Amino acid sequence: MAASLDLQTLEQYCETLYNPPNPPGRIQAESLLNYHFPTFSNINGSTASGAISDSLQGHNPNITSPIESALLCRNLLENTTNPYALMFATSRLKTLVDDQFTSFSSAEQHGLRTFVLQYLYEHPDLQPFIISSQAQLFAIITKLGWIENQEFRTLLDQIQVFFQQGDGHRVLGVRLLTAVVTEMNLPGTKNVIKHRKAAVGLRDSQLLPIFQAALSMLQSVLQSQQSDPQTEKLKEALLLLMKACLAFDFIGSSYEESSEDQGSLQVPTTWRPVFEESGYLDILWESWKTFSSPASVLVMECLSQAASIRRSLFSGDDSRHAYIYRFMQDIMLTLTTAAGQNKLQDLGNFHEFCRMLSRFKMTYQLSEVCSYKDIQQWLSAVGEFTAQGFLSWKWSPNSVPYLLTFWNKTVGSLSSVKHETELHIEAITVNLTRAYLKSCLECVHAVMDGEADDPLESEEALLISLDMFTNIARSKHTESGQLLVSEFKNLSIKYRELIQRATSIGGAASAGSTDIKESLLVVELQLTWLVYLMSSIIGARVMYQSTSEQDQVDGEFACEILGFIHQLQVWTAQRPLYFASPDAHLHIQSAIIYFYQQFRATYIGEESSKAVKVYTQLSSRWGLNTPNQVLNVIMDSALNNLRSSGDPTWRKQEDLLLLRTLKLFTNLASGYSSVKYIRKLDTIKALLKNHSAPDFKFLDPTRKSSDTAVARCRTIYYTMLSRILFAEDNIDAEFWRFIKPWEATLDRVALAFVGGGDLGEEDIRLILLGMFKDLRGFTTSITNRRQYNLFYEWFYPTYTPLVLRAIEIWPQNEIGIPILRFWLEFVTNKSSRVTFDSSSPNGILLFRETSHLLSAYGSNLLSRPITDESTRWSEKYKGIMLYFNILSASLSGKYTNFGVFKLYGDKALDRVLDIFFQLMLAIPIDDMTAFPKLGTAFFNVIDVFAADHMTGMPSMPQPVLEYIFRAVGESVPLLGQDSSCSTMACSAIDKICSFVLNWLIKNKTRTSDGAEMADEMLETDEVEDPVRVARNRLLSTGSINGAAVAAASAAAGARGSIDLTGGANSLLSKRLREQQQLEGAHWLVEYVLRNKDIMHYLLVVLFSVVVFENRNNHWALSRPLLGLILLNRDFFAEYTNTFVRAQLSDRQEPLQKLVNGLMEGIETNLTTANRDRFTTNANAFRRECSQMTLMPVSADDSGIMT
Repeated sequence: MAASLDLQTLEQYCETLYNPPNPPGRIQAESLLNYHFPTFSNINGSTASGAISDSLQGHNPNITSPIESALLCRNLLENTTNPYALMFATSRLKTLVDDQFTSFSSAEQHGLRTFVLQYLYEHPDLQPFIISSQAQLFAIITKLGWIENQEFRTLLDQIQVFFQQGDGHRVLGVRLLTAVVTEMNLPGTKNVIKHRKAAVGLRDSQLLPIFQAALSMLQSVLQSQQSDPQTEKLKEALLLLMKACLAFDFIGSSYEESSEDQGSLQVPTTWRPVFEESGYLDILWESWKTFSSPASVLVMECLSQAASIRRSLFSGDDSRHAYIYRFMQDIMLTLTTAAGQNKLQDLGNFHEFCRMLSRFKMTYQLSEVCSYKDIQQWLSAVGEFTAQGFLSWKWSPNSVPYLLTFWNKTVGSLSSVKHETELHIEAITVNLTRAYLKSCLECVHAVMDGEADDPLESEEALLISLDMFTNIARSKHTESGQLLVSEFKNLSIKYRELIQRATSIGGAASAGSTDIKESLLVVELQLTWLVYLMSSIIGARVMYQSTSEQDQVDGEFACEILGFIHQLQVWTAQRPLYFASPDAHLHIQSAIIYFYQQFRATYIGEESSKAVKVYTQLSSRWGLNTPNQVLNVIMDSALNNLRSSGDPTWRKQEDLLLLRTLKLFTNLASGYSSVKYIRKLDTIKALLKNHSAPDFKFLDPTRKSSDTAVARCRTIYYTMLSRILFAEDNIDAEFWRFIKPWEATLDRVALAFVGGGDLGEEDIRLILLGMFKDLRGFTTSITNRRQYNLFYEWFYPTYTPLVLRAIEIWPQNEIGIPILRFWLEFVTNKSSRVTFDSSSPNGILLFRETSHLLSAYGSNLLSRPITDESTRWSEKYKGIMLYFNILSASLSGKYTNFGVFKLYGDKALDRVLDIFFQLMLAIPIDDMTAFPKLGTAFFNVIDVFAADHMTGMPSMPQPVLEYIFRAVGESVPLLGQDSSCSTMACSAIDKICSFVLNWLIKNKTRTSDGAEMADEMLETDEVEDPVRVARNRLLSTGSINGAAVAAASAAAGARGSIDLTGGANSLLSKRLREQQQLEGAHWLVEYVLRNKDIMHYLLVVLFSVVVFENRNNHWALSRPLLGLILLNRDFFAEYTNTFVRAQLSDRQEPLQKLVNGLMEGIETNLTTANRDRFTTNANAFRRECSQMTLMPVSADDSGIMT
């Protein structure tokens, strides 16, 4: 590449980068810009794993440090006006600062920050996106240098120069402050504690003055009454700054933005004068009345924040009440005056006003609000506004949840107010129930006319709103309930009339039939809404608060809904297809399922005997006297949802209904008492005898679905049935009756495999595909030894050959994955269910079958090429993941004595492990970490293998060992929400280190000569590798005795450490004659001694993670670190010395003390007490290091490792 680029060419490349004519052009431009403006992103380990850094691609040799690259970016900013070049230079500076800030000296940090500030001051007319990027760059520099640079902490004073100029500079200064406040509030990813310390520093010294300055400037703008474009920009900038200040994470709770409506703002006590004395609310309310949208919307957002200031901030009850009353007064004026109502005609203002009401009520107690002198008028005004808001749902549907929240919180605190006020609020809730009911019924017409989206399509969002509505309706349950019952009866009468008319005219399409069809659809959906409303009210019943009158209303609800269900079943059986609607069918049946769930949770169970009024009404109208009878109705009704109509146009809706019905069944069968209930039902007894009914179309093997959730339905179905079947103890006869249909099916398949029967290959494949899904679900619910042995006795050895035969015929097809998933469930020993008698060979036989299965499938995987990189997960890696999981479950199941295989020369274990090693080597390590499920399965099996099986092997191939150590080393530093991979990798490292260290200690204790030799070797510093010498000396014998290795390794003598980094040639010669008296070294010990660089690499990786990263698995990280240090104490001392010397001079001495304290009180053993002591030291070491800005040092950088 050229050594340099002229400005014009550079600008062209920047333009190509952001506006490329084609992908290759962008790649070329990016490569050239990376060459001339390197980020050095691989230095100090700052590049994410798997990323290709610019320095790996090569960069300009004239640029040797990040500061030089930053100076080139600065030069570009000073000499170009091209917006693309300006954007590139700014973005590259942000990358350099974010990754390499610790490599800049304090003077360089200060100079770069000053340059950015000066550049913005001199160029206030830059494009908005460049200004935003520059402001963010300034904010990042300020954040990262806040602790070390005193000048950075006088932020407001440095920005004052912008405020002394015109509106353009003032807007720019405000945006800079907003960027800093926003950036400080973002959680850090590399050094969380340091970033939080900087945020606390801003909070304590600058945030309040910034907020006060913004408030003062807003007041000045308000008084000036100007409306030019620059003033409008200044208004918005000031309001955004104030909003950012109040949204600051004052206490380090790190709540997400999505949850900011859930709590009050924890403003520090030093802010008290702002809210008590400064006229803050007066300024905001006046600004809202004066400003036009969108500025007025931002003002209302600030008022929403002001409404949620914590109660304890105020100096006393009087000041807090004055603040509350001021808020309530302005809310009252807004709702009762024409000017306020006109402002609320704006959608943004209306929405934020509703949000402000919600946050106001969540923060302040109802007793405080009700002490307002005009509280009844205020509540009436808010109630009327809420009713209008419910009816205006088409205009602002997202505002309704805030209004529901306000009244939900209000009625939840009625016990704390006067009786008169309580009655007034209850009267309001009746009107609110009427308005909400009306809005729901009107919603049906709006959806039919295409004016709005159907809320019934998103049941999750619907149920959230219903949960809040129910508390409002139950506060005056009798009156609100009568409204719902009355409307339900009227609609039921209308529904019957429409059914009669539809029956009389038949199913032929005509003008009259079209009108009837639309009317039927409207009434059905309106009844669906009422079923949802009534069901939610039933589900909100609180047993100890409910009265007999309320239970009577709930009984009326249940009777009306059951009447509608009966009427619907009759109509469904006889209606012409023309009048049917798949969407309406889904919504209606979903509402009915919701009713069943709520009624079961409330009135079926141990406390059902206390709900006399409900069952009195159910008995008088429907003959349902007991909960069991109601359960029977529920199960019988819900079973109809499992039966398909066979109409392909209903397929999507029936699949969703199937999922919801199975969810209902799962809930009914989930509890101990409830599963006992339904186990005795006649419907369930019949279902257990006929669980594979032909009208259950989802069990049809030829029925396919692209929806993975629907594809799992048969697995969920048999999981539920298995749980019900095994709810009783003596079920042997029922079990054998239950599996009769499966026996018949599998016998037909077995016959077909030997050339008999009438099944074709595709028929066999589809049957087995469904069968293994069924068996997987069935075995999932097996929880104890007796149940498992029943299934095992049936399945083995009669049908296990079918599994092997199927995997041999269709390994690459979709049947292979269901087989492996079933087998994984079959061999998993959860709850110790896989337990056989001491005289039983079943555990060994089970693993032998597993070995046959894995060998057949694994051999195919090894020969299976990856044709497309984008599909390598589905083509190969998913099967490998299941292979790993099955192997892990088998090795850790504790039902097989694996020593038997070696004793009798059985190759079952060897075959599986050999294929396991080959599969492992066939996966690039980057892919192992790129696919989380694959990585989790791999590190889990490695952890299990290292615990019980690795050390028992006679040897292992060196490529396999190298792969394992490299994989665990690369997984530890990976960042991510799930730390399970790094935890299991650390566990595997710990097990290996523990074995090696314990072997050396044991060998030293057993052989006094070996101990003497180890002590002498520890006293020798620079020596030749004793293992290599020993191997050369013993080559003639054809074997390698490991005594020299043990002698070179043992170091638990007077110095209390073990160092495997050296030995004396003369000493080795002296002791070689004694080797025959010492035991040979274990092959793993020998490998570790010969490959010290691997241990060094792992030690450096773990040490760096402990020092520089904030992890949630520090305990897991500390366990292998101790073993690595004890095995490599000399290397650890040398590396930490290099690490300390690499830091700034003022940090070296305190850091050296911390390093020394890490091993304080640590002995050379791996006892639990010693490990716990080291973990405590490591946690203290990490906390103290997080308070300092440190430079990472890799082993390569230190010159210790090659």
